[in-house]
Amino acid sequence: MAGFSLRWYREMLHATALLRSLRISVVVALFASTLAVVLGGALGIAVSRFRFPGRGVLLALALSPLVIPYLGLAVSLLMTFVALGLKPSIPTVVVGHSVVAMPYALLLVATRMLGIDPSLEEAALDLGAGWRSILGRLYVPLMGPALGTAFVTAFVLSFDELYLAFFLSGSDQTLPVYFFSGLRHPEFLPPTLALTTLVTAIVVTVTLASQVVRLRRGSSST
Repeated sequence: MAGFSLRWYREMLHATALLRSLRISVVVALFASTLAVVLGGALGIAVSRFRFPGRGVLLALALSPLVIPYLGLAVSLLMTFVALGLKPSIPTVVVGHSVVAMPYALLLVATRMLGIDPSLEEAALDLGAGWRSILGRLYVPLMGPALGTAFVTAFVLSFDELYLAFFLSGSDQTLPVYFFSGLRHPEFLPPTLALTTLVTAIVVTVTLASQVVRLRRGSSST
């Protein structure tokens, strides 16, 4: 591996197991982030706009993954799935990742909701709008940036997560699990490291591009 070479990038294109783990990670992250945004967004709206019995308990339970170690959470979820008769698989990983990503979506949406004037909702109700119309035509457009940020955050958390995926994935390995398993087989590491470098470059590029767009929008609005 001495010197600069594109050999391992070519080898990466023919590493079937590696590319399969990448596809699994992308699919899991897409489903988990979508589920986390839907559930976290709904809870964020509920706890920020309504007062109801058990609100504090519900909020504490929803935010508990932020303080529970991932290893302990992974074991707990595995025992729960086994008790329910569910074998480790891609769907169980999706559920596990959505559990740890949902608090971030909840906090982002709830924070944005607190910045929305309640009189807008009252005006819509006075004009005869139903809750479905208020949610789709008022809240969702106003919460667009928060929802987008929540989705990206959940996607990155899921794509990079190891412990839950290791315990809940079964025979279908995500990319972090494949990388961890490859540490015991040094001959598999170079293509994996090449893919990791490529993914890191893509993430950095997208992050910088999003920051440039945000700064340009901010300067144009002033």
